Amino acid sequence: MCGIVSLVYKDETRNMGREAAELLRRLEYRGYDSTGASFIGKDRNIVLVKRVGSPTRVCAELNVPSYKGQRFIGQVRWATYGAVSDVNSQPHHVRCKVEMVGAHNGNISNTDSLQASLSARGHKVVSDNDGEIIVHLVEDHYAANKAAPQKALAEMRRAYAASGLSAPVADEVLLIVDAIRKAEAEADGSYAAAVADPQVPGCFAIKSGSSLYAGLGKDEDGSFVVVSSDLTSVIAKTPMLIPLAEGEGLWYTEDRYLVFSLGGEARFAEPRLKRSKLNVRDTGLNPRYKYYMEQEIASAPDNMDAIERYYFADEREAGLASVLEDNRSVAKELMDKACDLASAANDAALGAAFDELAASSDWRALAAKVNADAAARAPLAGRTSFRSDEAQLLTDLARLRPAAAADLALLDLAMIWRKRRSVTRYARELSDRIRETRKAGGTVYVVASGTSYHASLTAAYFWNGLAGVPLYPCNPGQFRSAYMDSLGDDDLILAISQSGETKDLVDILQDVAETRPRIKRAALVNNENSRIPQELADFYLPILCGPEIAVAATKSFVNQLVIMYILAASYKQPEAAVKASVNRAKGLLADTLRLSAPAIDKVAERLYLKPSIHMLGTGLFGLAREAALKVREVVLNHSEGYDAAEFKHGPNTILGKNTVFSMAEVVKAMDAALAAGTAGTGAGTGAGKSAAELLAADPSIVEGLFSNYPLVFVCPPDARDARITISQIHTHKIRGADIVLFAEKHPELDLAVKGVPSGRDDYRSAYVEIPASGDRYLFVFAATVALQYLAFRMSVLKMEYLDRLGVRDHGVHPDAPKNVSKSITVD
Repeated sequence: MCGIVSLVYKDETRNMGREAAELLRRLEYRGYDSTGASFIGKDRNIVLVKRVGSPTRVCAELNVPSYKGQRFIGQVRWATYGAVSDVNSQPHHVRCKVEMVGAHNGNISNTDSLQASLSARGHKVVSDNDGEIIVHLVEDHYAANKAAPQKALAEMRRAYAASGLSAPVADEVLLIVDAIRKAEAEADGSYAAAVADPQVPGCFAIKSGSSLYAGLGKDEDGSFVVVSSDLTSVIAKTPMLIPLAEGEGLWYTEDRYLVFSLGGEARFAEPRLKRSKLNVRDTGLNPRYKYYMEQEIASAPDNMDAIERYYFADEREAGLASVLEDNRSVAKELMDKACDLASAANDAALGAAFDELAASSDWRALAAKVNADAAARAPLAGRTSFRSDEAQLLTDLARLRPAAAADLALLDLAMIWRKRRSVTRYARELSDRIRETRKAGGTVYVVASGTSYHASLTAAYFWNGLAGVPLYPCNPGQFRSAYMDSLGDDDLILAISQSGETKDLVDILQDVAETRPRIKRAALVNNENSRIPQELADFYLPILCGPEIAVAATKSFVNQLVIMYILAASYKQPEAAVKASVNRAKGLLADTLRLSAPAIDKVAERLYLKPSIHMLGTGLFGLAREAALKVREVVLNHSEGYDAAEFKHGPNTILGKNTVFSMAEVVKAMDAALAAGTAGTGAGTGAGKSAAELLAADPSIVEGLFSNYPLVFVCPPDARDARITISQIHTHKIRGADIVLFAEKHPELDLAVKGVPSGRDDYRSAYVEIPASGDRYLFVFAATVALQYLAFRMSVLKMEYLDRLGVRDHGVHPDAPKNVSKSITVD
């Protein structure tokens, strides 16, 4: 996945390059194969600079901050179509028929056929990149519209008038809108794009299957509109968002915007601005931490507060909840009006709108009822911060109206009441749907990708043990090949996704909706405004982990596990017992990060240069898979996750002598060393011999390359699991394995790990003791953050090691490793 960004001011500014560089660097987690920036100045000329490399590197090398401009479109690339090269870098500047510049994020799946078609139409396609195809398509249709504008312009004018809009809009703008709609009809795929004609005011953006955000604001250079694949890039400059839905395009200048439909009947709109629920501080790096991955792992205990807030009733707020329930129609209407305050364009409008709400008879009557009830008003006393989804809005109001503290506190708690009411309702509905599915003989499928898939595997562990209910976890590919054609109307599908926009998962849900419309579809998502919960699920539950900046998912995985634990435990247990267990889990997370970190640091020192590792979970296959994925993602070492007992069925052949050190690379390195060492020395024992010949002559050289293979076991506090783990440890350490164990204190496990096999004096072991829970399900949470922290520390150590060696572009980084990317799409 790539990332696009655009910025438009009224006048040319010398600060544009500086702004561009900062916006591009904010997208570095989305792509680092290449970086590009295009600028349009007051002379209406396009200046394009781009090169292979990350935003941090390219912005410095090309001196991007030095450029001036009035309009900017930039892109960071994670290569899919076309090799990593300067010519395949974006943006693309085209001028076959008219001059345009543009960039995209996503994939155009019919690129090959479109490339041939465009060439036949007279276009010179110079790259292999699908982003160039989109720009040429818009160029092609716009050139045709300019040549014969009457029909297209008449249709756009009619649609514009039918939409109830009357503000003047230039013909050229409408002709490009029509061209974008025609280009969209030709392109197959999921993407977002930004394009501009230097002779036409403003820029155009397209949201067609990929995330895209826009905002309007004002800074030292005047009014502006900023557009980006990344929400944090937008809210870093303005809290005021332009609502933009899937399948919509946007024309924008420095102070005006026009939303239009990409397909079907042409529609136009000028939706009211919406204040972001996030503040840029929510996406910043706390000075205590150097990396986002570390910060997000450490935040896991605090993130559980939001889960507890919305998934459980709060006895301290029972009196207030009772009053709100008795007046729920009025209360819900007032909450809707309060949320509408987010559309206020500026502080003055926001303050005035709040004053009107607070002075309304309905609000005063509700506040009076709360104040008349001692139990209801008790939780309002002494509140100094806000916790609802509208916390940022209320914080802004507290700054504007400090005397309204009581009203704002009531608003905050009322908003929490309303969301808690929705979450608990849908949690009960999911439980009821599972009961109905079981009773009817149906199957519960949990479909997810990547880390979310590993959460679904672990969820099956919870549901089997805590609820006695079988779940069938699968990724989209598995689901399509193994289950799609055999679904029944009584089945249930639960989709899990951090972003709510995972393309493979979207396709599955769309196909199920079309072919089996009676099957119920639920979702567990972080981005509540994304496509899966809003369009493709009958209902959804929120993950509530906030924005996740590091590419490797950590806190979202923990929150997914916590919620699936709550749902499974609640199937049979009373709420009070489940809530108590969740509180214990929160304490275990904090204790693990505090108490186990020193031991994990030592293990990381030992493992970070090991080329391959196996993670073995006893009964915890999903957790082992996720631990291995984290190592692969951020350390770039090979790692596999298995059930502990399954390892002996084939994978154990890697123990003992193996060639995971890559013999060919060793030989190549030795050749180079010999060439350097024997140059000009004349005949000698090694003179004129290749490395391969030397290795054959002296086998001890090869023998010195072999070492024990690391196995990392994860064993929950269960007697049977302990027996299995002990057996596996003994089986494998005698065959050349070094053992690391993550487990709670257990004397027999300790002896099994520490015991040195006869004749294997080179055996090494480590026992990372996890704080005691005595509960094999709660153990999962502590082990999760311990293994996440292990991957983080290994990543930092390996990155620093490669940096010291002067290895360029090695791609090891805890926040933005090479070849992987993700989208931050939470608001």
